[in-house]
Amino acid sequence: MTKPNVVTLIKRVVFSFLGLGLIFLLALAYVYNAIQAPKLKVPEQAEHVFSNITVWNPGSDIQAEQSLYISDGQITDIKPTSSSDPEPICDGCFVMPGLIDAHIHTPPKLAFGNQELFSLLYLKYGVTTVRDLGQLDDSVPKLKTRINNGKLVGPNMYSCGAILDGAPPFFDSYTIVLNQEDGRKAVQENANNGADCIKVYGNITPDALKGVTEEAKRLGLPLTGHTPRGTSLADVADFEVQHYTGIPYLDKPAPKEWAYRSQDLIDMTPIEIGDVLNIMVANNISFLPTNANAMSRLTASDISRYPASEGFSLVPEFWEIAWDSIVSHPETEAEIQTDLEAMPVALSFIRKAHDNGVDVLVGTDVVMPYVIPGESLHQQIALMSQALGAPELALKAATLTNGQHIDKGRVGKVMVGAKASLLFFKNDPRGDLANIPNWDYLMVEGRLYTRDEIDASVEEYRQHFRGKLYSKTLNIAYGFLAPDTEDTEPLPH
Repeated sequence: MTKPNVVTLIKRVVFSFLGLGLIFLLALAYVYNAIQAPKLKVPEQAEHVFSNITVWNPGSDIQAEQSLYISDGQITDIKPTSSSDPEPICDGCFVMPGLIDAHIHTPPKLAFGNQELFSLLYLKYGVTTVRDLGQLDDSVPKLKTRINNGKLVGPNMYSCGAILDGAPPFFDSYTIVLNQEDGRKAVQENANNGADCIKVYGNITPDALKGVTEEAKRLGLPLTGHTPRGTSLADVADFEVQHYTGIPYLDKPAPKEWAYRSQDLIDMTPIEIGDVLNIMVANNISFLPTNANAMSRLTASDISRYPASEGFSLVPEFWEIAWDSIVSHPETEAEIQTDLEAMPVALSFIRKAHDNGVDVLVGTDVVMPYVIPGESLHQQIALMSQALGAPELALKAATLTNGQHIDKGRVGKVMVGAKASLLFFKNDPRGDLANIPNWDYLMVEGRLYTRDEIDASVEEYRQHFRGKLYSKTLNIAYGFLAPDTEDTEPLPH
């Protein structure tokens, strides 16, 4: 038998390596495609006439026996139903504006498929509009375009672009602005990238904030964020305060590491609360608390005592690992009890703010620990209802008030000229907040979804994102990405 020569051996080795390489690439392509979100069909933006409906804008009187005309994604007419109107699609249905989450964060693109998953979950719970308050990476503008152009199932989306912060920034993804000129340029850059608002964070300096404020006002972009530590509420105006930042710190320094401390909220005197409210009214400061976020942190502290919500079963299991390594939560029993003691104080402040004429918005702070997209908004609405003493006032905040701050006259109300982002109910939903997630038809800018369609899509996504292949792949991937955070403490927030 003739022995192969050296050239033949080299060829065999090369071809073997090429074959193994091809197999590896094919396997990699298979896994990559397998972990992507399944494609869902987006309805066409069609013309619709809904006859014999009851229009319900929370906080206002109902309008019975109306016909609702929709074209090009907008409400074009609302008038009493006549005999010439087409047969009802949903005879005798109640229609209300879709819910708005005024404070979300979009998962990074690296969390494969989660942008699509979160977008679907918002619809499951009747959230038809969201506002991203600070992108974690630069994929948000593209996602926003895909959703708003009808290429992806999800809610109408608004965004603030990159968060503007001082040095050091809270997260590396934030844009550092050190002076007025930096501030102006950063606002212009966000605006050029399609931002609908501007968000600032706690370490921005008063000088940089001045540039940001002036440029945002010039461009007509709402200013929102954490009250900067170098200022107080008395130093900001036409500003939307997130969480309780700045509220306990009108006359004393804010903590260097925390957005605010529960104990500082508890310690506020009635006189201090009155002074803060007077400043908020005088300076046109609105308020965006995220109490459901604070309660969800307790699940991260002790999941056996504070079980995860039902919606947790719809998101990938790797989030449980990611949440624990990124953002802090109460560690000791004393810290847990302090947060629990602070909750009624926080809700009481909401009531006082509302009664003093301060606009109180509704938001959740998705993607914080155990804050599930869509579901968490109903938790926040329930807490707002507890604070305000009336479920309808909480729903009004989650629709009309949110809409006035995000895109006035375009979202948050069933009215001519507004976007057709709506919830339809076969039965009167007004008696119980628990009825609101159980809508029968949902519309996002004229795109109509049925309950069965969304439920089937959610189940398809649950099987995919909780499946073995996706779970194992993402858990392994996170293991490679997590070492940078393993030796550091989770960030306080």
